[in-house]
Amino acid sequence: MKNYLEESKKIIQNSSKNNKLILFVGAGVSANSGIPMWAGIIKKINDKIDINTEENYYPKIAQYYYNSRGKKEYYEFLESELNIDVKPNIIHDKLLELNPYHIITTNYDDLLEKEARKKGMFYDVVSKDSDLPYTPNNKMIIKMHGDFNNKNIVFKEDDYLSYSQNFKLIETYVKSLFSTHTVVFVGYSLSDPDIHYIFQWVKDILGKDLPRPYFLKIDGEELDINEYEYYKNKGINILYYSQLDKELRKRLEDDEVGELENLKGKKTLRIS
Repeated sequence: MKNYLEESKKIIQNSSKNNKLILFVGAGVSANSGIPMWAGIIKKINDKIDINTEENYYPKIAQYYYNSRGKKEYYEFLESELNIDVKPNIIHDKLLELNPYHIITTNYDDLLEKEARKKGMFYDVVSKDSDLPYTPNNKMIIKMHGDFNNKNIVFKEDDYLSYSQNFKLIETYVKSLFSTHTVVFVGYSLSDPDIHYIFQWVKDILGKDLPRPYFLKIDGEELDINEYEYYKNKGINILYYSQLDKELRKRLEDDEVGELENLKGKKTLRIS
């Protein structure tokens, strides 16, 4: 495992230097700024429409709410919960210090853009197919699940089922990046519906010569060899935070281990 970690670090660091690093950023990163996670939103939906079911597939519960209340009320509710005025946090800062070539995110907020502007870094924002041809900086923040400005967010079941039709160019482009770049997932839970959907992409397109993406996992103190082998079979290399040495921790945290560990202890750090 030690040799695997050392080699993984070298690959990620070299990819950063050579403009080959792609960060895939999930909701856990924005949660540290105060934006609610899936579970909190779904609980409020359950309270609003009193779903008498054991259903635990979040997009389907969101679909119930859309069907019950209609598009206008659906978007008003989601905007009130997710499109809120918050600031980027230390994790946004440290991720951008890795100098990713592109950042792909399933988040709807603009925290990554705000932090990039603060650092004087120029990324073109792509949140719909028609944005792709207009990227003069050649470095992008790809909001593959849309945003509130375009009213095209991917949240309910119908959005996932029609994704390939509504985001045809973005889907094709994002898939192509797995074959030419080093991809690191951060801010996701292994139980996240988004991550299972994307992992299926990876397995479908992964050939024996394509680089495997990495998944940085914080939750769980020790290496779970069964979990590791399970996701390796899906084409994903898991990096366990507890197994990383101080050198990489410093790169991610800029000597702010104490602050980050404090957040972790409070269960607010969700890079899992």
